[in-house]
Amino acid sequence: MGEPTPSILTEEIFKAAERLPPFPGVIWKVMSLLRKQAPAKEIEEVIKVDQAIAAKVLAMSRSAFYARRYTTASLRDAIVALGEQELARIVMAACAARYFETELSGYEAREGELWQHAVATAIISETVARGFEKRKALTVYTAALLHDIGKAVLSLYVKTYMDAMVILMSRKGLGMLEAERKTFGMDHEQLGEMIAKRWRFPEEVVVGIGFHHRPKEARAHQDIAAAVYVANRAATALGYGCGMERLVESYDHEIYGTLGITSDSVNQFCTELADTTGEIKELFPDNRPMSRKDAGT
Repeated sequence: MGEPTPSILTEEIFKAAERLPPFPGVIWKVMSLLRKQAPAKEIEEVIKVDQAIAAKVLAMSRSAFYARRYTTASLRDAIVALGEQELARIVMAACAARYFETELSGYEAREGELWQHAVATAIISETVARGFEKRKALTVYTAALLHDIGKAVLSLYVKTYMDAMVILMSRKGLGMLEAERKTFGMDHEQLGEMIAKRWRFPEEVVVGIGFHHRPKEARAHQDIAAAVYVANRAATALGYGCGMERLVESYDHEIYGTLGITSDSVNQFCTELADTTGEIKELFPDNRPMSRKDAGT
């Protein structure tokens, strides 16, 4: 495939992004009920409206990650046992799952791998944002969960124009984000930012998605973007990378300092993340992340 015309492709990609189904409204209804401290029965009725989301909430609450702490024989049990913050996270993840579970061959990601990376990044973000207030920590979690939503749309185009991108990266020394911009007139960060705005997420979440590879360029909410950056990097380093993710850019250790992760605390931080990795694997007991060696690449 020869080099594309970015302006034409950009318009086509925008239209493809606009065809994405709206983010499920059940999350906002659940969040509203949680703020009102509504009865579990009322929250259950809202979640049950979407059977796919209800099934995902129940499945996640029964996973080894949660089952060792809670007994959840039913959706009602999960709502009662999980608590406000944990339930909000699980419902958010259940709502997001439908956009990530397909194969993204353009990014060399097998079926479910992008979803594993998204969940791993979100869970790791809880450790990264431990010093944030509760509301802000949930914001980081949401942005981390959705940080690669742009890839869900861009993957097909990356697959088609991979040869052109490889030339840009190998011969001209461009990083993957730069190759995306040169090829399509945008990168997956920018596309993700557009999608998040269309779904009417708060500005903090939009920034966290739109600047998760370059948080220092964000004009506001740099701490949110930095937390997603660190969580994304950690997820990849711990084996929950997503195909070509390692080709994006080098680490910027200055960003870790903005979150209070200093050279003195890095060992403790890495130990905590190593423990988190074991917990994440319990969410996917029969579907471990595939390494590039496993994939034969």
